[in-house]
Amino acid sequence: MNKPIPCHAIIFDFDGTLADSMPFLEKIGVQIMMKYYDISHDDATKRYRTTTGLPYEHQIKLNFPDAEQNDDAINEFEKLKIDRIFEQNLFDDSIKTLDEIKKKGILIFVSSSTFQSTIEEYFERKGIVDKFTEIVGYRPGFEKGAHHFNHIKNKYSIGLNEIIFVGDSLKDFERSKGYCQFIAIERMFKSSDFRRMGHEGYIVKSLSEIPPLLQPIV
Repeated sequence: MNKPIPCHAIIFDFDGTLADSMPFLEKIGVQIMMKYYDISHDDATKRYRTTTGLPYEHQIKLNFPDAEQNDDAINEFEKLKIDRIFEQNLFDDSIKTLDEIKKKGILIFVSSSTFQSTIEEYFERKGIVDKFTEIVGYRPGFEKGAHHFNHIKNKYSIGLNEIIFVGDSLKDFERSKGYCQFIAIERMFKSSDFRRMGHEGYIVKSLSEIPPLLQPIV
């Protein structure tokens, strides 16, 4: 039997974790890399996937440092994302999972590389803003990872050792190291990918597996 994880709060990544948006984002992300940098589909896909979990502007700057077309590529991606992100559905078990966790008295947060106004509007349109203690989005200098974790720790007086972060990317796991516990969900990356990166904690195949793993700290 799985040993429960004591926690006071749980933070969910957005794209690919709560929302089935990664196929859409990868498609436009890869297309833009091919368009602006004249690389093959395979090369663009590899570059996108190895940096997924980061804001797209960081993905571009890591893959194509100092390229003069970077701003144009980033701006086009963000425009296409905003045009279509509201069409992307939550995973079928997202809402039920959130409800079960909330019943346990555990605080629920979202931490996303999507801009703050966009991520807030997404959940407003879905009518589920009230399921979260706070929705924390991206702005330059305030990113998913240490910035968001420390914001939640300080604002809500929660110890980092009492926080669990749930994400679907290797970058999500990297950002959790040294801050909080991590639960990986198999989507784009498989269990073997997370293990190869050094993750020794829980790996789930669906969100519905998470509530039984949580033990609220009273």
